[in-house]
Formats: sequence, structure tokens, C-alpha cells
Amino acid sequence: MARKKNGKPNNFPLWSIPCLLMAGGLLAVDQLGGSEQLTALLSNIAGNSDFVQATLASEVGALGWESVSTHTPNAVSVSDVIAAQALPEEMTDTDAGCDTDAANMLVSESQFAPPANVQKAVDTSNAPTTTASGAAIKQLTITGESGGYPGKDGVYIQNASGLSYDLSSMLADPIQITKNSSVDEPTVMILHTHASEAYVDQSGGRSEDPAHNVVYIGDVLTQVLEAQGIGVVHCREIIDSPSYNQSYNRAMDIIEAQMKETPSIKMVIDLHRDSMITSSGMEYKVVSEIDGQTCAQLMFVMGTNAGGLTHPNWKSNLNFAVNLQKRILAEYPTLMRPVNLRKQRFNEQATTGSMILECGTSANTMEEAELAIRAFGKKLAEELNGE
Repeated sequence: MARKKNGKPNNFPLWSIPCLLMAGGLLAVDQLGGSEQLTALLSNIAGNSDFVQATLASEVGALGWESVSTHTPNAVSVSDVIAAQALPEEMTDTDAGCDTDAANMLVSESQFAPPANVQKAVDTSNAPTTTASGAAIKQLTITGESGGYPGKDGVYIQNASGLSYDLSSMLADPIQITKNSSVDEPTVMILHTHASEAYVDQSGGRSEDPAHNVVYIGDVLTQVLEAQGIGVVHCREIIDSPSYNQSYNRAMDIIEAQMKETPSIKMVIDLHRDSMITSSGMEYKVVSEIDGQTCAQLMFVMGTNAGGLTHPNWKSNLNFAVNLQKRILAEYPTLMRPVNLRKQRFNEQATTGSMILECGTSANTMEEAELAIRAFGKKLAEELNGE
């Protein structure tokens, strides 16, 4: 996408020069009878994930948008969001170098002081029927009961990893994680690999303002856990800006740096929000109900070593997640969607008990997400307090 300078469009961006040269070179090869070699070359280029991501980023801007003001990010079209959401295989951690020096990003163990808006009352009675971008919203509740997922005791798993596990044994022999004796020795780290993920009030479901994105939901979870005597480190960095690409690499650098500074950390929660958008632009929100109020549904995304990266504790992580899910469902029967077991490891090799937690979708309201995360925090606190 061409940048503007002094208010005038740059009609011939410099990055287009190598593209033109490459195009000319490929045409010359084809004219000289090298069509087979050309086809092979193009096939290799098309199969290169770095090339594909770089092309998407430069063409549609979907993987590295910038805010034009504190509260109003550049508009991201539905097609852009679909393009970003359609690349989960390419947006996981790799052994490649990061595109941002995460070691220089803020890693803080500062005392948590909740922003004023964390104290706001939750009211989900007037949820919109269209998104800020004008897309129609439909709602659904996903429990797994009728989805054909394997399950036991109400806990269902959508297994996209291709690996086997023994759910019955895990539920019979749960992994125990308990809080540290002092709040000054944090037990939990919360961060947001895709911190710009926001809710229905934000155009395109994105915002770099922590008061208007999933970072706020992390603030609420921090408040709930600390109120129950559980020490928390909450990284509020917008890790996926200015570049979405390599977000998981940067997040892992932050996790490792924080764990060196705070070795008492026992579990890492990577808090996201999901997205469900059809090709026609329809968006779906996932809903449950607590005390007569509509709230968002939550989902654990659990990583494995099926993608080829080292992850020796993935079954222990899954054990902790399914037993926590069982505890949550005992009080809130529809709060949790089926556990999503994936090939990627999502930085969950950091500690036993690490997890991705998806809180609602881009069509849910912030209030619905807040109500859900408060319920989750209550049950997680019970688990860590050994109740």
C-alpha cells in the first residue's frame, strides 16, 4: 500500500522497483524457453511462507496496521481480517529470527494498579446487532455436545493435532498447580501475543488502545486473581504492532525475559479473542449466560509438538486445561467451548499450565468478554488456591 508524504500520494513506491525487475527477468526466462524452470521457481516462491506473509503485509496491510489516533485504528476490511485469520500455520512460533528486537520491549514486574474503567459495571443488555464496520452479527453457543467431538464429563476436545491422548486418565489424575505463598512472588503471567484484538465497538475488531482491546480483559483477569491472593505479572505491550508477522517469536522473547526476572511464575496465559467471519461478511459471536446476563464464551487453544517443534510438556498442559474446564463447567455449563488441540505449540512449552485463552470473538461486546473473564478468573483462583 503506497504511503502518503506531505498529503500527496506516492504513486511509485520504491519497493515496486525490485518487483518490476523480477517480473522482467521472469518474462525473459520464459521467452528463452525456460518455462519448466520458471514453473518450478514460481512454485518454490509460492510455497515460501515468509514470501507469502510479506506479500500480504505489503499488499493489504492486514498484518501490520497502524493507528491514526489513540482510539481509531485504520480501517481493516473484512477480507483483510479473513486473510490474517486464514494463516494460522504461518503465525506460530518458529526458530527464525524476530522482526522486532523484543529484548528491548518493556518487561515489567510493576505493582498492578487497575485502570479506572476496570471498575465499571457490566451491562450486556443492549448488545449491537451489527459490527462497527456494518457487518451483520449472529450469535451461537458451542458446547461440543452435538458436534461429534470426543469427550467425557462434559469436556470435549476438537483434535486438530493428529496426536492421541487419554482424556479419561487425565480427568482421573489431574495436574495440580498451586499459587505461591506470597503475592510478591507472582504465580501467573498474562500477556497478549495479538494484543490489538478488540471487540465489536472497534472498526475491524482492532485497536491499539489497551482500554479498547483484549489488554483490558487482561486487566480484569489480573484484578480478579490478585483479589484472591494470587500474584500476577501482566504484560500490556501491543506485541502485534507495528508488525503482526513474527508476533509469537516476540512474545516468547518477552516470556523468557520475564521468567528470568520473575522465576516464581508457574503458568503463562496468552489471552486473545477469536474471530468468526464468513466469506459473505457475516460475523458470529459466541455466547453463554451468567445470572441472566449474556456473556462471551471462552476457549482453550492447546499446543502440541505435532508441528515438529519441541514441546515435551504438552500432555501435562492439556491435563491442566481439561481439568480446569471441568471445574468451570460445573458452575457455568456453557461458558467453555470445546478445547482446541492444535499442531502448533504457541509458546506453551514455557511452563506446565501454559495456555492460549480465547475470550469471545470480534463480534462480542467488551462487556460480554468482561463478564466471562471474571467467571473464569474466579474458577482459576479456586484451582490455584487448592479449593
